[in-house]
Amino acid sequence: MDNQQQDTITLHNQQQQDITMQNQLQQEHQSQDPRHPEHEWQSSLFNCAPCGTCLLSSFLPCILIGRTSGRMRDPSMETFEEFNSECLAFCGIQCLTGCGWIYSMMKRGEIRDRYGIKGSDCEDCAVSFCCSCCAMIQQDKEVKWRTAGLAPITQGYQSQKEGLQMPAPMMQPEHQPEHQDHRPMQQPPMQQPPI
Repeated sequence: MDNQQQDTITLHNQQQQDITMQNQLQQEHQSQDPRHPEHEWQSSLFNCAPCGTCLLSSFLPCILIGRTSGRMRDPSMETFEEFNSECLAFCGIQCLTGCGWIYSMMKRGEIRDRYGIKGSDCEDCAVSFCCSCCAMIQQDKEVKWRTAGLAPITQGYQSQKEGLQMPAPMMQPEHQPEHQDHRPMQQPPMQQPPI
């Protein structure tokens, strides 16, 4: 087998490995893609424990919504404030229109999308309207479970000091007839313009 055939076989094997790796990466990406949810809620809709969370959802649901949203932003709860923007938004919507369940439904959809939980917008609507307290408890417990042990995201984009590093292209050696000269071509010297 000559060198050209070996190079062709090597190139073919490399292409097959690249295709296999691309397929694996696509499968991994699809499993993490919210459009392809795989997960279930970690607790039942009607599991209203712990008692403190149950009381919050019944009497001060705005604080529970704010706490759940705050935990999504900062899992360590270091920067959490009881009366944050989500708490005030829910409270305002509930007091002015009586439709706080719509805000809860939107947050439920956000949680499902972020964590790849099975469900639909119609289910979110029905659960949030009919069992608003239970839905908020389930959402809070889900976010607490999913973010356990995670640190807050405190730093934004960090620029790289070295810039983008590209590997040198791999060149296939070309077969040249033996009678050709192997010296590199010389370029003419550049002339400087007169000043």
